[in-house]
Amino acid sequence: MTWPRSVVVVGASAAGLAAAEGLRRQGYDGTLTLLGEEEHTPYDRPPLSKQLLSGSWEAERLALRTPEALSGLDLDLRPGSTAMALDTGTREVVMAGGSRVAYEALVVATGTRARRLPGTEDVTGVHVLRTLEDALALKAGLALAPHLVVVGGGFVGAEAAAVARGLGCEVTLVTDTPQPMSDALGSDVGAMLRQVHAEHGVRIETDVSVERVLSDRGRPASPCPTAAR
Repeated sequence: MTWPRSVVVVGASAAGLAAAEGLRRQGYDGTLTLLGEEEHTPYDRPPLSKQLLSGSWEAERLALRTPEALSGLDLDLRPGSTAMALDTGTREVVMAGGSRVAYEALVVATGTRARRLPGTEDVTGVHVLRTLEDALALKAGLALAPHLVVVGGGFVGAEAAAVARGLGCEVTLVTDTPQPMSDALGSDVGAMLRQVHAEHGVRIETDVSVERVLSDRGRPASPCPTAAR
């Protein structure tokens, strides 16, 4: 096998780290660069909406690898490096600020971004849950025991709703599916999960889409749902 002389992996989360480790396991000994937008070394995201949010884990426990394990991969690891575009003609990753990182082979493992709702720009108290900073900000907000409205009935939304209720918050979960997580787990399991949430005091609105969030004096007032389907 003829290996490329340089490989750049864009995305320093679980998938990007796994790609880098896989290359090294297969014997690749060339230049291996791992670009991550966040200032952290690779960490595990699923516990953000449960263990970290509830306080049962500290942030340090999220690390996917020890510093020694990362050092053993001989990576050019660049946290806090935001990739903006690809120049396929010159085979370069264009970074925020205009610098470029050349590659011979490229892996794009950027994952997804949290989608913000219309009307939430510059509104205090509106959170998304994707990064460590997102989770820490939401955790601080939940300490005040607010009425929390969770928009989205997937795994992250359902877990956040359960944790918030356990912390003493009044919680309403809004989802556009017939049951929470029914699009992933089916209607029967979704109905069971809905019952469990309801038994713990979570109010659930199903088959409802949120158009925008209303605000009053810079704070969220309420989401504005469309008519049920």
